[in-house]
Amino acid sequence: MDNIIMHEQLTINEQNPIIARFYDYDHFSYPWHFHSEFEIIYVKESHGERFVADSVERFNPGDVILLGSNLHHYMRSHEIYYKGDPGLRVKGVVIQFAHDYMAHAINKYADFTHIKSFLNNAKRGYYFPCPQNSEIIQSIEALPLQSGIRRIINLLLLLDKMAAFKDKRFIGSPHFSENTSEYAGNRIEKILSYLNYHYTENLSLNDMSSKFSMNASAFCRYFKQNTGKSYIDYIQDLRIGYACKLLIGTSYDISQISVECGYNTTCHFNKIFKRKTALTPSEYRGKFVR
Repeated sequence: MDNIIMHEQLTINEQNPIIARFYDYDHFSYPWHFHSEFEIIYVKESHGERFVADSVERFNPGDVILLGSNLHHYMRSHEIYYKGDPGLRVKGVVIQFAHDYMAHAINKYADFTHIKSFLNNAKRGYYFPCPQNSEIIQSIEALPLQSGIRRIINLLLLLDKMAAFKDKRFIGSPHFSENTSEYAGNRIEKILSYLNYHYTENLSLNDMSSKFSMNASAFCRYFKQNTGKSYIDYIQDLRIGYACKLLIGTSYDISQISVECGYNTTCHFNKIFKRKTALTPSEYRGKFVR
């Protein structure tokens, strides 16, 4: 896989808001890409590696994932699927639907609040583990066989099940998402907005607390209460999230990325990166870029 991210254009429109189909391949072949539509992928047969946002994980039979709008992703089959064995197939179901699917109802009516929250938080992707997801799989496998209003209604019922599924988890790491809408309060919004534009700069605790008319200890308490993270940890998450994007999407060397992300020394950058991702920057890039 190279480091070019393709913008896939799907044939989804007002007349065709949902694509639901079975797939049967020799191996996954679509490159590192994104699209504005939501996507549900069910793997019935095959295994390999799944790349979503800044996450690299194995996928196996029974896996179900949901990908948010414009979320970068790529499925790479295990190398045995490239050896021409006719007995090895990649099978499953893919469902793609418009990012504004049922937007008025989902955004306005109280009965859809859980689905609205679920889709809004899909920017990092969701994973639904097997075998707990068996009821979800049944609904997914039924959708390609339906059409018209039945397909529209049953996709809504599927999203209801997925939103209520207790064992789901995010795929991408927290520092990959730049969404701060979950934080309430005018002051914290201003602080986070400022950090999102200046996190690569040398922002000392004293400078930040003074800027927002607080003493350092009060600022630390307020920040932790409203974000669940320390100020330093939050800055590091933003920087490492940016580093992940640069490692995937550019050919910059590690020292360049270190400076770009606000670290004075490559050694310090490598230490923080390894602590946050369990990989060195070189190992991380090697997972994504071939």
